[in-house]
Amino acid sequence: MNHQINDTARRHLRRNFLLGVCNGILFNLSGALTETSLVLSWFASQLTGSNFLIGLIGPIRDGGWFLPQLLVAGYLQRQRRKLPWYNAVAVVRVISWGLMALAVFLVRDRRLLLLLFYLLLTVTSFGAGLAGLSFMDIVGKAIPPRRRGAFFAARLFFGGLAALGGSALVGYLLGGRSGLEFPTNYAVLMFVSFITISLAMGAFALVVEPVEETNSEYVPLSRQLRRALELPRRDVNYRRFLLMRFCLMLAQLATPFYIVYAQQAFRVSASMLGVYQTGLTLASVLSNLIWGRISDRQGNRRLLRISNLLGMTMPLTALILAPVSRLIPASEGVIPYLFTVIFVLLGSYRPATGIGNINYLLEIVPADERPLYIGFTNTVLGVAMFTSALGGLIVDLAGFAALFWLALIFYGLAFILSFRLCEPRAG
Repeated sequence: MNHQINDTARRHLRRNFLLGVCNGILFNLSGALTETSLVLSWFASQLTGSNFLIGLIGPIRDGGWFLPQLLVAGYLQRQRRKLPWYNAVAVVRVISWGLMALAVFLVRDRRLLLLLFYLLLTVTSFGAGLAGLSFMDIVGKAIPPRRRGAFFAARLFFGGLAALGGSALVGYLLGGRSGLEFPTNYAVLMFVSFITISLAMGAFALVVEPVEETNSEYVPLSRQLRRALELPRRDVNYRRFLLMRFCLMLAQLATPFYIVYAQQAFRVSASMLGVYQTGLTLASVLSNLIWGRISDRQGNRRLLRISNLLGMTMPLTALILAPVSRLIPASEGVIPYLFTVIFVLLGSYRPATGIGNINYLLEIVPADERPLYIGFTNTVLGVAMFTSALGGLIVDLAGFAALFWLALIFYGLAFILSFRLCEPRAG
């Protein structure tokens, strides 16, 4: 396990810490403008009535980040510097996101716009996946273990503050006050997101990357796959961690459908998107004051247990809202605001699971095999993420309640598995 950083990392720790935080702030702002479970799911619902297609947004965006990483793990493991790879992929991501904003602004054929949206979303997501492994490896080299909780918490906390402005813009543009009609209002959001993403990757390009010794031996992809498949067999703790993460990915099959459920079952209007986004962002900002301290002072194993328990509350709340809503007259106008609870929970859960999972993995993997472990982990999770596209089919065949019960079961399994993980800081 790696608990040290080299001299270069120590000399440039302040610079790299600040640039990494700036990168996170800008990405969080962009994420608020194009939030998967709110903004993009609502956008797709205006172009198609297919729950399956709506359910694909999360798997494409998140699974695309995870899935391709093992394919480049062997190449990156031989490279002493990973930043050039990150920068090369950044160019592709910026161009594709800019094209998406342009397409939403210019294309009025809804079928063509839907096709272009999914195509360009796939390119940007897989581009993020190809860059993600290099990002994580650089962070692992540049930020010491007992500062990583503060590092990721700062990215999310200050990014959350910036995202509050993004939430206000979402409410203004999509709530009808701007006077812009669909899809022009979305085009403005995506253009601003394009600008912030460009600045975010530009900030990370200025990081001073520490250089570590690597194994320069060429490893064919087939051999790399065999080595990767051996990891869960020979490392029991890693196997338990991977199984827990797999359950969490399957639990996310419900996430894109909270807003669709609100829209279809309770006639919630687009004007509520800004309220939900604000609730989600505020919860993320405030909870980060807690999660980073728990990560650094009490360990990431404890944070994982807390986050998994928190995850269980989201589908449980969705299941409770239906009978509760029947007790409240529709004329009171309270029902749409009840759904804010779900997005507050989601906003608290995401940074907790993000900080806990990333930092726990970085603590338990050997430094010289970091790209292999991270690449294999994220590729397996990418496969699991794409199975969550079945959420739309579950809704069509069995209804929203069945989907939320299934998510609750997977969160519960992850919670149980988190009690079987080892504490890497012991001794």
